[in-house]
Amino acid sequence: MTMNSPLWGAELDHIRLDSGNPGALAAFYRDAFAMADDSLDDGSRLLRGPDRRLIIGAGTAGEQPYSAFRFPDSGRLQAFKNHLTAQGVNLMPSPTPLFGQDAFAVADPDGRQMVFGLPSPAHQTGDSGPQGHPPGRLQHVVVATADLAPMMAFYEDTLSFVATDHVLRDEDDGSQTLTAIFYRSTPEHHSFAMFLSDAPRPDHHAYEVSCWNDIRDWADHMSDLHIKLWWGPGRHGPGNNLFFMVEDPDGYKVEISAELENMDDSAPTRQWPHTERSLNLWGPGWMRA
Repeated sequence: MTMNSPLWGAELDHIRLDSGNPGALAAFYRDAFAMADDSLDDGSRLLRGPDRRLIIGAGTAGEQPYSAFRFPDSGRLQAFKNHLTAQGVNLMPSPTPLFGQDAFAVADPDGRQMVFGLPSPAHQTGDSGPQGHPPGRLQHVVVATADLAPMMAFYEDTLSFVATDHVLRDEDDGSQTLTAIFYRSTPEHHSFAMFLSDAPRPDHHAYEVSCWNDIRDWADHMSDLHIKLWWGPGRHGPGNNLFFMVEDPDGYKVEISAELENMDDSAPTRQWPHTERSLNLWGPGWMRA
């Protein structure tokens, strides 16, 4: 069933973060996550390292206006575009300078853009940027929303993300409230997720490393820069991954993750209770709602 998803094989390529002080934010990511800092023609900044890159631009601090997913080839991209067109989805011009001319964007119910395309010849992915640091592949992005129902319909029915895990809160009347959903577009547990919160907002993005020793080495690197760990180290329930998080200067959260679970293509959606233990098997949880 999963392999029939027209989105299958799409991977997170980059995101954009906005800031009232984009220069300072770019310097933080340059140093904390070992990335080169280059200027783009539109005045934004491109931060890039091996298998990781993001764009930082001027705007409201802490906003994350779009996430960009790359397809394996042009045929898969066109098939996905045809799938959306057949549904009558409004396709918008791509806002990212890193994708080629065939790229396009769609807006979710909260107004955030999801971009789909292929890297342009001038901006190929790979081992670009500083070397000599532990791996850190850009792997997933997470948002918060005040209304999960329309977001679920959009990401599942329209975009064809595959639901991996649901988190459910028991209510006093015996009912349950869905508080989080994790979605995959490859065998990895999630490339996108969303949490119920009091308002729509960015949540975090994550860099996947190879093992526990990489977690240690990135944490030591943060310590050398006097950057405190905001949450963790710990182990998530959904995804079973090791992690820690830090905050950037605008208060946006960034995760270093290792050993993210891989799922069978046809694995059914699982359920987790809305508890601290689900969010962190080792200790305190970040409870969004």
